[in-house]
Amino acid sequence: MSCIRSEAIYYPNLAGSKAYRIPSLMTTVRGTVIAGIDARIMDQTDNPNQIDTTIRRSVDHGKTWGAVQKLVSFPGEGLDGAAAIDTSLLQDKQTGTIFMLYCHTPGGIGLWSSEPGSGFDSEGRRELFDRDGKGFALAHDGLVFDVEGNVTDYQVDEQGYLFKNGQPQGNIYYKKGIDPNESMLEARTSFLQIIQSEDDGLTWSAPRDLNPMVKEEWMRFIGAGPGRGVQMAHEEFAGRLVFPIYFSNKDGQMSCACIYSDDHGVTWQRGESPNDGRVLEGMVLSAKTLSDNKHNLTESQVIELPSGELKCFMRNHSGMQRTAVATSQDGGQTWGEVYFDRALTDPTCQSSVILYPDLGDGKVRVLFSNPNDETTRVKGTVRLSEDGGKTWPYSRVLDDGFFGYSCLTILANGEIGILYERVFDYDDWNNMDISFKAFTLDWVLKSNI
Repeated sequence: MSCIRSEAIYYPNLAGSKAYRIPSLMTTVRGTVIAGIDARIMDQTDNPNQIDTTIRRSVDHGKTWGAVQKLVSFPGEGLDGAAAIDTSLLQDKQTGTIFMLYCHTPGGIGLWSSEPGSGFDSEGRRELFDRDGKGFALAHDGLVFDVEGNVTDYQVDEQGYLFKNGQPQGNIYYKKGIDPNESMLEARTSFLQIIQSEDDGLTWSAPRDLNPMVKEEWMRFIGAGPGRGVQMAHEEFAGRLVFPIYFSNKDGQMSCACIYSDDHGVTWQRGESPNDGRVLEGMVLSAKTLSDNKHNLTESQVIELPSGELKCFMRNHSGMQRTAVATSQDGGQTWGEVYFDRALTDPTCQSSVILYPDLGDGKVRVLFSNPNDETTRVKGTVRLSEDGGKTWPYSRVLDDGFFGYSCLTILANGEIGILYERVFDYDDWNNMDISFKAFTLDWVLKSNI
């Protein structure tokens, strides 16, 4: 028995982009399927690179797809371009607002080159620096202030272009040193940003920066899950919006956490990491002081169990080649013990996890997808648990070949949708498409492993 539907919905050179990577996927309360992706304009590599945030929508359960919609694009070209990378999707079911979280980096900056800092001053203004490292502050109206609080002759437009008395002075998002008119640049770090839609994904807001609320000065990189967030439905945290994120400290070591909002996305807070207070090999770990990469917890996804607990599934670099798991009793503010699920083989790759709707039979069904191999991103597999992720008795292979990042959703008709990376030449990741497949719960129950 095969999957019901299968189609590549992003592929090389579609809509002017050389490559696509990093899927996110959700089904809205209206039944629309939104498929988010990185449009990597000139090359498939991570940032530094010119990367745009993009979606396609389907209003018929993924049978057909609308045109590519570019949501966020920063100035710069090729590997010198600024990025909007690694998306995550979430809808507030109470208001209908859809949120998309992603990481922005300026030209020339990526995960490993991000410098410590939030990029904002104590008043929430974006920090700018001239060629000599002198600091300035960019207000929301585009005016630029010096460190004494005096307004300068500089002004920045909505695309980041800088002017002095009307004369071009470069762009704050550019790579350092590429523009002869360069005068000021934003901080050379990573920015967690969010956009939102009030009309089922047809139109989207301008980006809003979350760094002032969730990023510490000692953090270098900060980014989304990626994949999807959750809205809690049980106990005292009902209505809470939760996005998994991860970040690096001054030594470049990474830890995951969740950011959450209790006011429908107006303000956000960051909870502790599962690495905070984690006891390992006689040491008490801290995300801030983590110094060994084998303790890194990076890309993660969460589900809410009927008990109100959040369960987090984490990519890690322990060498165990298994997905790490931790549980929160307080809505993502703190986490219990980290353990490795022996059933969830992992070649150190992002995975996806989602709760299937309650069928009224007392079973807590959880679906999990990833490449089921210890060394290589191949044999894409979906697993099914009926006890909230304690055991995984059912599994089916979705794709025997290369299978990279993935994202699951429950379609409005009860089917399960997945968006995943598929490469036809392992030595050339530009030759990658992003495939959408749909299948039924019964298909998974007919286990072939």
